[in-house]
Formats: sequence, C-alpha cells, structure tokens
Amino acid sequence: MIAVMDDILRSPWVAAAGDLWRQATRARFLDAVADGTLPPEAFQRWLVQDYAFARGLLSFQAVMTAKAPRAAYGLLIAGLTALDAELTWFEQHAGRLKLELHGPPHPVCRRYVDYLIAAAYTRDFAVLAAILLGVEAAYLAAWSALPTTGPYAEFIERWSSPRFAEYVGGLLKLAGEHEHPGRQPAFNEVLRHERDFWQMIWES
Repeated sequence: MIAVMDDILRSPWVAAAGDLWRQATRARFLDAVADGTLPPEAFQRWLVQDYAFARGLLSFQAVMTAKAPRAAYGLLIAGLTALDAELTWFEQHAGRLKLELHGPPHPVCRRYVDYLIAAAYTRDFAVLAAILLGVEAAYLAAWSALPTTGPYAEFIERWSSPRFAEYVGGLLKLAGEHEHPGRQPAFNEVLRHERDFWQMIWES
C-alpha cells in the first residue's frame, strides 16, 4: 500500500491538482474520525450519504466499462464486483444501526453523482479513467492517513486495505495509458466534489 500511495503522491495528477488534492484528502471530519471525537450520529449520516454515492458510482462504472477497451475489462469488472460487495456491507451496517438508506440524498451528494452519471454518458473513456482514478485515489489517501484505532477502526481498515490500494494502483496505470486534454480538468473536478462531500457532513 505504501508503494501505491507513493506513486499517487508523486504522480503528475496530484502535482497538477495543487492544493485541491489536500482539500480533497484532509478534512475536519477525518480529523474527528482519527481522534475518535466524531459523534456517532455524524458518522451515521456520512454512511447514509456514502451509500447513496456508492450506488451512483456503480452506475458510472457500469457505463464506463461498456466504453472500455478489452484490456481494461478485468480491472473494471473487479471494481464493479467490489462495489456490489460494498453496498451489501453498507446495508448490513444500516440494518444494525437502523438507518434509512433510501431517502433523498443530500444536495452535495446529488451534485457529485449527477456529475459522474453525466460524464459517463458524454465523455471519452480516457476522461472517465481520470475521473475514476480521482474518486478512488482521493478516498484511499484520505483513509490511509488515519490510525487504525478507536471507534472507527473497522471502517478505516476497510478503506485503506492493501487490496483496495492494489486496485487504485491499477487505476493509476490505466489512467496513464489513455491521453486526452480533458483528463486533468476532470480529475480536478472530482477533487472539488470530494472536498465538498467531507464538508457536507461536518456542516450538517
């Protein structure tokens, strides 16, 4: 995992993103998760919104896979399978915590998902690869910076696991193989949405 994170942090993607990368991967919400001071109800609100986002991401990746070159099928299908398992995992936690998962998403979450779905249908595969890299690399970076201790250790471990890091490493390679002038702007736009997603929960 350390090698993958090093590759991401040294990549031209992060260099070109500038301070957007920090904004997307560091947040007061994450600080409170790290030190165990985040109230359980705030984390539960985040779980509900992340579930709504994951459902939208699955739709994005399904359309992206339909546009993909044959060589990318294995990685992208593995990602879809992992997302399906992730949704089941969310649902199990929601049942235990008695959370309602199917209400209307927060407007910030809705804007992020709408961006993904619109891009999936209108942008070239190279741009979609950059978008997916932005989503998953920022997520990995955010969670892998946290200590795997305290009340949220299970969640931190899940989203900073070596298996997830290996997948993100594959996405880094895939995105680098497909040139397009719209790649970096799309990557940066994802980081803006990631930044807003963290703020959404803290400010709710």
